[in-house]
Amino acid sequence: MQAAQTIPDQPSTAIKTHGGLVDAAGLTDIGRSRETNEDAYLIATLQRSLMVHDASPSARGWFAGEAAGTMLVVADGMGGQGGGDVASRVAVNTVSSYLLNCMPWVTSAAVDDGRGSLPGVRDQLSSALVAGDSTVKSAGVQSGAPHMGTTLTMALIVWPVLYVAHVGDTRCYLLRAGKLRCLTTDHTMAQQVAEASHQALDPTSHLHHILWNALGATEDLPKPEIKRLELLPGDALVLCSDGLTKHVSDEEIAGTLAEVSTPAACCQRLVARANAEGGTDNVTVVIGRVSGPSNGRETQPSA
Repeated sequence: MQAAQTIPDQPSTAIKTHGGLVDAAGLTDIGRSRETNEDAYLIATLQRSLMVHDASPSARGWFAGEAAGTMLVVADGMGGQGGGDVASRVAVNTVSSYLLNCMPWVTSAAVDDGRGSLPGVRDQLSSALVAGDSTVKSAGVQSGAPHMGTTLTMALIVWPVLYVAHVGDTRCYLLRAGKLRCLTTDHTMAQQVAEASHQALDPTSHLHHILWNALGATEDLPKPEIKRLELLPGDALVLCSDGLTKHVSDEEIAGTLAEVSTPAACCQRLVARANAEGGTDNVTVVIGRVSGPSNGRETQPSA
């Protein structure tokens, strides 16, 4: 077992998106039992840009358009012998690159026109995860680890709309008015059995560790879970790997978010808590607190 590690201070990142602000931070840790860290995370802004290579002097430089959205991503790789860390990294890179290059750019008018949903986003999010699956499988064949795979959970914020794209058992939580709810479903055999029998399985059951839905790992195509809802000022999002939820309860997560003011400090507190309770797996946490003008509506997640 590895000795407890000192977690360095990590700054939060304030990201401006149309009409809102996302204060975000992330932290990943190897834990106390694993030899490698197979988790990966990303905090990024989708933004249109223009690089001028030659022009009259007054027109030279780099021009950035309005931020189109904020991405928060967590992936938990599996496969061992170097396969899991490759799978999670490849999946995060592929999904983010796909959205950057293929998703229709969001304009202010599209957000403000009251449609609630943005055209084509659901399909593009689903296609991005399918592209991630294909790339993970190709990388597995090339690296000699054909069964490596990964979970992936992503929150795309285009204020005030939130889209969640999800495969596996990493999670996305929403804290609103002091109440924490999970926006994703664990794609495990244990969850399937529990839903069929209307009774929770023993937490020690090995079925909690068997995924029926992932990127890579099997010949089957993934079945992305896509949800959307509208955010409110003061909402907080938590994306995490199961290295956190194995050891830290939902009540503890909610309590930490209520007690600790900054996302960076929240991440540090939660990772330290998971390690203190055993740290049996890699643990990754990404937290985003959102602020912006109220839209006067509260919505439930829609599939």
